[in-house]
Amino acid sequence: MHGRHALALVVFLLPLSPAFAAQDGDDPPSRTLRAAPAEAVRVDGVLDEAAWTEAEPATGFVQFEPTEGAPATQPTEVRVLYGSDALYVGATLFDAEPDRIRAVLSRRDHTGDADGFVVGLDTYNDRKTAALFGVTAAGVQFDAILTDNGDDDSWDAVWSSSVRITPEGWVVEMAIPYSQLRFTEGVTSWGINFQRQLRREGEETFWAPFTREQASSGIVQYFGRLEGLPGLSTRRPIQLAPYSLARANTFEDAEVPGTMASDLGADVGADLKIGLASNVILDATINPDFGQVEADPAQLNLTTFETFFPERRPFFLEGTSIFDYTIGSGDGSLLYTRRIGGAAPIVGATKLSGRLPSGLSFGVLGAATGDDFDPDRWYGVGRLKQEFGSQNFVGGAVTAFRSPAESGAGVTALAAGADWDVRLGADDGWKLEGSLAGSVLDDLSADAGDPARGYALYVGFDRVKGFLTPGSGFRIYSDDFEINEVGRFRQNDLVSARLGAGYLVNEGNPVGPFRRLETWGGGTQVWRYADGTNRGFGFFSGLYGELLGFQSLNLNVSGSGLGGYDVRETRGLGPVANVATVFAGLYFETDQRKQLTFWTFTGGGLGEDGGRQYDLGTGVDWTASDRVRLSLDLNFGAGDDWQAWAANEGFVRTPDGLAIGTATAEPGAFASADDLFFLDVADPDGLLDGVPVWDDALAIPDATGYYVPVFGRRDVRQASVSTRANVIFRPNLSLQLYGQVFAARGRYDRFQLLAIPDELRDFDAYPKRRDFAFESFQTNAVLRWEYRPGSTLFVVWSQSRNNGISEALLLDPDGLPPTSSPFETGTVGQLGDVFELYPDNVFLVKLSYLLMR
Repeated sequence: MHGRHALALVVFLLPLSPAFAAQDGDDPPSRTLRAAPAEAVRVDGVLDEAAWTEAEPATGFVQFEPTEGAPATQPTEVRVLYGSDALYVGATLFDAEPDRIRAVLSRRDHTGDADGFVVGLDTYNDRKTAALFGVTAAGVQFDAILTDNGDDDSWDAVWSSSVRITPEGWVVEMAIPYSQLRFTEGVTSWGINFQRQLRREGEETFWAPFTREQASSGIVQYFGRLEGLPGLSTRRPIQLAPYSLARANTFEDAEVPGTMASDLGADVGADLKIGLASNVILDATINPDFGQVEADPAQLNLTTFETFFPERRPFFLEGTSIFDYTIGSGDGSLLYTRRIGGAAPIVGATKLSGRLPSGLSFGVLGAATGDDFDPDRWYGVGRLKQEFGSQNFVGGAVTAFRSPAESGAGVTALAAGADWDVRLGADDGWKLEGSLAGSVLDDLSADAGDPARGYALYVGFDRVKGFLTPGSGFRIYSDDFEINEVGRFRQNDLVSARLGAGYLVNEGNPVGPFRRLETWGGGTQVWRYADGTNRGFGFFSGLYGELLGFQSLNLNVSGSGLGGYDVRETRGLGPVANVATVFAGLYFETDQRKQLTFWTFTGGGLGEDGGRQYDLGTGVDWTASDRVRLSLDLNFGAGDDWQAWAANEGFVRTPDGLAIGTATAEPGAFASADDLFFLDVADPDGLLDGVPVWDDALAIPDATGYYVPVFGRRDVRQASVSTRANVIFRPNLSLQLYGQVFAARGRYDRFQLLAIPDELRDFDAYPKRRDFAFESFQTNAVLRWEYRPGSTLFVVWSQSRNNGISEALLLDPDGLPPTSSPFETGTVGQLGDVFELYPDNVFLVKLSYLLMR
């Protein structure tokens, strides 16, 4: 939220941050530009070839920030040439104060605080997808693939550019090989747009503009037209990128604690890309290196939901937007590529993707994983998407996974679905979207039952053009819908209905102290699919404003658990009555045009039963020089007296009394009285009244079993400190440093037993302490040198220190724990103690070399 993304993200990702404008519906673009032929162009930042003077210039750029619709304060001229192998773009960006041009160096795909220029090419003419190519005044390249759902800035094309600062401003010259683009041969025009960013003024201008009112409907449809292309064709590209890698690991010797052990290794592999046609690409990889340059940040997850981290591996990132199949409005996806290779190394993978002139896009992906180069897990994905009309599509997808029974966790999983996005209304101002998916999960173990079959349906109807944008959504997710072998899904077993609206105040024009002000709100009601249980109502509301001084603030207020029952908190042992909670948060950020910027966040929550939550975060970003950028983030959180699930405990009632298992397990797992801890409960009948009896047989004679959720009041403290430093020696040579120290601890007291969904009974005799503590330190240093286009040398050092305590410790007969509570160690002590842990170090050198035809 406070980080600075690539210019392509900041400017073109407007469905998430409304802001621009142009034509309605199917009207033709209001601006056209004619490309001129060129024999040979030297990309040196000097537009001295004769063809540049003969080409028609694109001028008349229009602001969307800070004053939408106003002329650009500085003129810009852009010309386009076409050659036999590449498209050439030449831009003259005039500046009345050339000494104030921001030419700050940054890593590739990160613009930092530099002025920038972007060209977007809709080579498919589908008005939905574009390839973005940009360069900063410091000569840093960035590129991305833009779709209505966002962009893929991990895509790294191989192209050339040159920048030159002059007494009149600065000049950009680009050469974009046709081999890096996907297009239908013979087409004589493409969609095109240009954008310029003038950092010191916070100004962003477009050649083909569009309004904030229209922005969330998809911005590629508002591109202008590049005419005069001669019906391009290209040689089929072939790219081979072999790599070699050497690695050294050091870690604590498990047999001799406190001493170092080490492991050395080396590896080779290769990525292959073949253009079967100008619009069909085959990618393959053998023994790929998928080591992450940056570790996933540590975080505390006390919810019933899995933590999902973003994909970082190049093979799965590049060109895979065709495989996107979203369930609901972000609830999940049929494909979550981080599943592939999570259990075992990837042996090989391949994907085929393309788009036909009819508007049919397709993709096929297959991968095999296994230890010792022996594949035993298989993944397959197929995707089709047919576009029609303006901004409409229908599609389908299928995923498959198989892990043979002899692997120890045999399972076969299949999922398939259809999705659609249809624009309605005279100006395509409304969007009817949805998805319908089904799944089959077959456990191959000998005692497994019938395969689980489920489905998921989502239908949304939202206004996507206008200053007032109401919306609605309806979901049905069956209790047996399961796609997490290949995909990503938060929760099933629900039916929900959503209503809400957003409003851009004063049509996006200044109001009071705000340059722009927008607000939104709505509510969602949820039921359980299996039996119709009311799962509660929640509401959301917010306000975003940008002040006249370019500072920004964001206020959010939400509530959850208003009535109904939580059917997930007990981890499968039935519902518990919701506790109504309200949360509020305020985020503030200073003027991002400055070299030194700050952000801060403060928030809190209250539960109807007295629970309290506090959160505080702050950070600073400092562009220390044209080559050095530093950042520091601090985050703190505290929660007190939250009602929370602690464990599902097995109880056994015998003639000798009521006992709990010394281990946390079902009652059937206790073999004898030695596995039990007898409780001092005055009224066991009252404590267990209404609690279901455990149906399965018990090993202990004359005993009755119970399996019951135990709750407690939970206190939590957590903190993290993260630092980053980027040192840029040249646009193709950088050093990245990262470090994070994280600490979290919690304790439970005032335990209660869940007898029936609406009643928690005091359970002072609970004999276990469930306190926990986690500490971690992650750091890495990455030297990246792109010594030739597409060929890179990485030198990496990373270190991790981790420790966790989460045992369920029995109290002694006097009611005292056998050890002190980890919660008693303060946050500062935890953060300091992590550096006393034995480190795991990884030293890595990777060299890749691109061979290209």
